[in-house]
Amino acid sequence: MKSSHESALHYPLDDTLPGLAETIEVAPGIKWIRMSLPFALDHINLWLLRDRQVDMHGEIREGWTIVDCCVNRSEARQQWEQIFATQLEGLPVLRIIVTHMHPDHIGLAGWLSRHWDAPLWISATDYNVARVAMKDQDGFGGESGADFYSLHGQRNEEFLQHVRTRSSYYSSLVAPIPDTYHRIMDGFDIDICGRNWQCIAGYGHAPEHMALFCPDLNLLISGDMVLPRISANVSV
Repeated sequence: MKSSHESALHYPLDDTLPGLAETIEVAPGIKWIRMSLPFALDHINLWLLRDRQVDMHGEIREGWTIVDCCVNRSEARQQWEQIFATQLEGLPVLRIIVTHMHPDHIGLAGWLSRHWDAPLWISATDYNVARVAMKDQDGFGGESGADFYSLHGQRNEEFLQHVRTRSSYYSSLVAPIPDTYHRIMDGFDIDICGRNWQCIAGYGHAPEHMALFCPDLNLLISGDMVLPRISANVSV
């Protein structure tokens, strides 16, 4: 049964989905990618935003901004390689924006950054939590992970035992994170191909989650926040 809030939403693409290593243009210059995940939540929505930047020499570079990255798995890397070959129109990736530090969103950020020599843009809190998690032996699993869930009311012993077995959980899903990053904050404006995208911080789902809103397109890229149905996290 849909909630009263969901009944007020409009899904312009209905149940249309992009195919494997394909994209759907949801607005001019905005391409939707869908990649599979090895979890109960079995997919993630990622985005290609047509971009144009001026480099340090004053030269204009045409290309793409990637928003969110999928987990560090060979299948995801292979799908990205296919997308590079067929969906970028012969142009490079200029920047990687990560909405938050969960593995399905930041997992391949380092790999993508190195592949394209493109900078990572992310909130400071999520960047640093991700760096700490990469060095944590349990990495959101193990005994400390089970304790965390217990403190927040989880009493299912079967689930807690599953968490205890997830040693090095985070680092197994996230490629080495770049040593440097470009900080984004609530209220920050990002110019992407002449369009202004506003950063909107949300707290709780991740330490400093950043959604992106473009007033010109009336379009929101929300990461894991906002929409009640697991669908394309874009509101048009």
